[in-house]
Amino acid sequence: MSKSIIILASVGTNILRAKKTSYDMIRKDLEQYSGLELLHVFTDDTTAKAVSTKQHPVYTVENAVETAIQKGADRLLVIPVFMTKGDLYNELKGRLDFYNDTIDIRIADSVLYDEESCDKCAEVLDKIFEFKNFEPEKLYLLVDHGNPYYKGAAISHLQKSIDGRGIDNVKLIQLKEKDSFGQAVSWLKSKKADETDAQVVIVPLIVAWGDYMADELYNSDDSFMWKLRESGYRSVFTGKGLGEYEEFRAVYRERFDAIKG
Repeated sequence: MSKSIIILASVGTNILRAKKTSYDMIRKDLEQYSGLELLHVFTDDTTAKAVSTKQHPVYTVENAVETAIQKGADRLLVIPVFMTKGDLYNELKGRLDFYNDTIDIRIADSVLYDEESCDKCAEVLDKIFEFKNFEPEKLYLLVDHGNPYYKGAAISHLQKSIDGRGIDNVKLIQLKEKDSFGQAVSWLKSKKADETDAQVVIVPLIVAWGDYMADELYNSDDSFMWKLRESGYRSVFTGKGLGEYEEFRAVYRERFDAIKG
């Protein structure tokens, strides 16, 4: 009889709060939804070994595949948590390709991978943040932290999907893109935020919240939010990863359904 095991793969984090509130919640949702055994993988090998415990094991990619084979699995259903098919997704796929002759491996798509997935993500984000139901007026900056070389097209499509829903108070910003702060300020000026005193809500477009994002977006003196405040904008910060929202975690159940066979 065929036996499938799920591999839930993320880059990982050594921040306990981020693991518990995002990655562990996605894991529990998938285990309950699928009824299958799930192996939790961090693609950063050092972090995987650092946070793994006997009660809550975290595997490297290779350890997970070998463990699944030892457990008698003949099919791996791999669910990457990555937002796009960028460098992290491609690295994971490359490491799994080594085992293609040994076990049937099915890899799900990332959260954003085509226009339809961008439309779905825009719908989910609107459900979470209710962009148009605001009092007082709010403007949203959805800030992505990834490599613009890999993620630019997906982020552009997501912006089109949000605009297509008649939402005009949301701007996507790629933090690592040249003059990302200048782009944000230009958009806020076009929305007359400096005249209306609109609240500017910064939403990190990342699955799990960690210290490095907190430093770049909020904690440090030269962070994104504090530079906005120094420029005269009434900016606030959600301080949550998207994986903390049940509506977003449902995307991974859809990815599972697409590959379960």
